[in-house]
Amino acid sequence: MQLNTTLIRQLRADKGWTQQQLADICNLSLRTIQRVELHGIASLETSKALAVAFAIARQQLQQEDPIAEQQARHYGVPVWVPAVTFIAGSLVGPLLLLILNR
Repeated sequence: MQLNTTLIRQLRADKGWTQQQLADICNLSLRTIQRVELHGIASLETSKALAVAFAIARQQLQQEDPIAEQQARHYGVPVWVPAVTFIAGSLVGPLLLLILNR
């Protein structure tokens, strides 16, 4: 499940908790909290524990725009770049084979 990393960090900071304190409150490992805050990926159980700790609905923790979050993680490469690269390769590849086979 993809969670909103910015929101989780902000909620934790608003309460003045360290990552270790949040981990203790949620009965999770520090490493789990670090992963969630860095990558936003969490199990259903982890997202439920975080929601209870922050006293909010679990759905509020979910990423609103997973595509935008994914784009931000891939070094700023827009989603359309790999798609265009794939299409260009699909079109140019057969043309090169025709030219080379002559």
